[in-house]
Amino acid sequence: MRSLPATLPILFLSEISFLLGHGLIMTLLGVRMSLEGFPSQMAGLLMSSFSLGFVIGSYLIEKRIRTVGHIRVFAACAAVLAVTAMLHGLWVNPWSWLVWRLFGGAATAGLLMVMESWVSGESTNDNRGRVLGWYLVISTSSLALGQWLLNAADPATFVLFSVSGILFALSLVPLSIYRIHGPTRSSHDVSRKISLKELYRRAPVGLVSAFTAGLMVQAFFAMTPFYGQEIGLSTSQTAQFMAITTLVALVAQWTLGRISDRFDRRKVILCMALVMAISGAMISVAARFDFWVLLVVACFHTAMLHTLYSLSLSHTNDWLEPEETIQANAKLLIWYGIGSVIGPYSASLIMELTGPDGLWLFLGGVALTLAMFVMVRLHGHHGIPPEVEQEPYVAAVPMVESTHYLSEMDPRFEPQQFELDFEPDDEDWSSYDDHAHESRHQEA
Repeated sequence: MRSLPATLPILFLSEISFLLGHGLIMTLLGVRMSLEGFPSQMAGLLMSSFSLGFVIGSYLIEKRIRTVGHIRVFAACAAVLAVTAMLHGLWVNPWSWLVWRLFGGAATAGLLMVMESWVSGESTNDNRGRVLGWYLVISTSSLALGQWLLNAADPATFVLFSVSGILFALSLVPLSIYRIHGPTRSSHDVSRKISLKELYRRAPVGLVSAFTAGLMVQAFFAMTPFYGQEIGLSTSQTAQFMAITTLVALVAQWTLGRISDRFDRRKVILCMALVMAISGAMISVAARFDFWVLLVVACFHTAMLHTLYSLSLSHTNDWLEPEETIQANAKLLIWYGIGSVIGPYSASLIMELTGPDGLWLFLGGVALTLAMFVMVRLHGHHGIPPEVEQEPYVAAVPMVESTHYLSEMDPRFEPQQFELDFEPDDEDWSSYDDHAHESRHQEA
C-alpha cells in the first residue's frame, strides 16, 4: 500500500465498507425471499430491477459528478443505499423491494463511477498494473467477506438489513474526513468513437461474450442464494457457497488470463464455455450427494463465469487501436448491462417451470449457445484473419459491476495525468469542494 498514491488507501477503505454491505445484501435478499415464500420469478425480477437501475444510473449520475463533484455524489449514493437497505427490512413486500432495488442499482452505479474514475485518474504507465491489482483484490475479497456476513445473524430478522445499511453509511467516513477530490479532467477527450456495427465486425466473439457474461453473472448472483434455500442448504452453507465461489474468481482471473496470452483468446473462451456447460449439467447431480461435492463442481463453473467478461474485454481490445478502447469498452458494458437485465428474470422463469435446478439449466444452456457461436466464428470467420497479435491480458472486476472509467486502465491506452489535491487547509469540506468545481468550470 505504501507504494500507491496517497489518496488511494483512503478510497479503498470506503470501497471495503461499501462492498461488504453490497455483498451482504445481495445474498441476504435471495435467502430472505425464499424464507418469505416469494416465487422464483420475483427473485429474478428483483435482480433485473437492480441491473436496470445500474444501467440508468450509469448515464444519469455521471452528469451529477461533473456538476457537484465526486465526494458529494459518493455521499448521496451511499446515503441512498443505506436507506434502501433498511427499507427492505422495514417493509417486506416484493413490489416495494423492486423499487428499492431500482434505486439501489442507480446508487451502486454512482459509487462505482466515483471510485473507478478516481482509480483511473491516479493511474500512470508506471503504477497502473499495481493499482488495478489492488483494486481487484480488495473488490473480490470485500464482496466475498460481505456474503459471509450472512452468518452474523438470523436472516429472517431486521438485523442484517441494518448491518448492511451501517456498512453503506460507514463508507462515507474516510472520504469525509480528508480534503480530497476526484480527477479534474477526463481522458475521454482523446478517445475515438467506434460504431456498434464496426465493433461487431472486428470482434464479434468479444461483443457476444460480454452480453453472455451479463446474462450469466447476474443470474448467478440473483438466483443462487434462492437456489440454496430451495434445495435445503443452511444459511451458513449458502453464505459459504457464495463467498468461496466468488473468491475462486480471483485466482481464475490471473490463471486463465495468462493462458489466454499464449493462445487465441477465442479458443480459450470456447473451452471456458464448454466447461460451464458441462459443469452446469453436473451441478444438479452433485447437489444430491454432498455439499462439498456441489461446491467443488460449482467452483469450476464460477471460475469460468466470473472471468468471461475479462476475456471478452481483452479479446475485443486486441482488435482495436489504443484510442478506440474507451468507446468500445463502454459499448461492451452497455451490452453486458442489457444481458444483466434479461438474465436474472429469464433464469427465474426456467426455475419456476423446472424447479431449483432450472438455474443451472439456464446457465449451462447459455454457455453451450456461446460455445456454438464461437465454434462457428472459428471455422467460418467470413474473411476475418483467424489470429491477431494479442496484448497482455487485463483483469476486470470479477463481479463485473464496473463502469466505463475502469477501461481507461487498459495497458494499451495512455491516460492523461491527473493531479489530486491532498493538502489540508483551513477551509471546511463543502467550501473546498465548491472551490474545486469553480476551478474546473473556469478551466472548461
